[in-house]
Amino acid sequence: MPTERTWQEWLERLYNLRRDKRGSHERPHKPVLLLAILDLIDRGLITQNAIPLSPDLVKTFERYFDVVRQGDDQPSIENPYYHLCGDGFWHLAADPGHRPIYEPGNASRPPSIKILKTTHGRFDEGLWDALLSNAHSRHQLREALIARYFPQKREPLAAVAGAETATPEPGVLHDEPPGRDGAFRSIILELYDHTCAACGLRIKLQDGFSLMDAAHIIPFRISFDDRPNNGLALCPNHHRAMDELLIAPCPHPTLKAGIWRVSKRVDERKDSRRDIISVADKPVLEPAEPKFYPAMASLAWREEHLNAQY
Repeated sequence: MPTERTWQEWLERLYNLRRDKRGSHERPHKPVLLLAILDLIDRGLITQNAIPLSPDLVKTFERYFDVVRQGDDQPSIENPYYHLCGDGFWHLAADPGHRPIYEPGNASRPPSIKILKTTHGRFDEGLWDALLSNAHSRHQLREALIARYFPQKREPLAAVAGAETATPEPGVLHDEPPGRDGAFRSIILELYDHTCAACGLRIKLQDGFSLMDAAHIIPFRISFDDRPNNGLALCPNHHRAMDELLIAPCPHPTLKAGIWRVSKRVDERKDSRRDIISVADKPVLEPAEPKFYPAMASLAWREEHLNAQY
């Protein structure tokens, strides 16, 4: 089994797939392709690190795609099969006599399906050996990909996988990959520049140590949601205060990242609570990329649970 460090290193890369965006919607193609490949490995239809663009892969990709598609999404498997090369761990190997298929920096359009069928995809050997060659690790990786990209589709995706894949080992149905928290933390702290979204405290030492926590807005045990818009960077004090329902990031009509509200249970006369009182009605500090502003549904969940304490 891979070590926790190995898990975290690979999940950080898999949690940061480069995806095309239309408005606020990021295309689902790359994570769907990865789910389809995991499916075929489980079913014994892929047995080595050489993945052709086969009819089985196309059919499985389309089955998963139908679950997660939105708006004008089209199940064009040639796009992720080709463009996944840009993420650095997937490579297309051409048949002998053919020129290289993927050329970094010159990859605006994928080749035709006909051309791609003369190739096969390969993962980095480290990813294949560490995560993809073991049934337990594949199950954990599938859960992590769904948590990162499609948490709201967890049950229908599990149903698709359950209908086609091998049965996981006993006792692993709810087992999480060891590096999942670390991968989520790495993304959130980078988005918020190691700065508390409540008080603005920033501490990052030269050796990379950061004082900040990566907090799920809706707790992971409830949401199974590792998307960056369900996360905030918080100092330990304000992380605990949010967990104890003393403060909450809440929706606001003009502040896209939300506003901080404080529970009426907090007594402003007590000096020990002034660090909590001080964030009342302050904007939630924004992440580096607008597409990762806290989700309104997550903020609304926090507001509802804060008010329930009154």
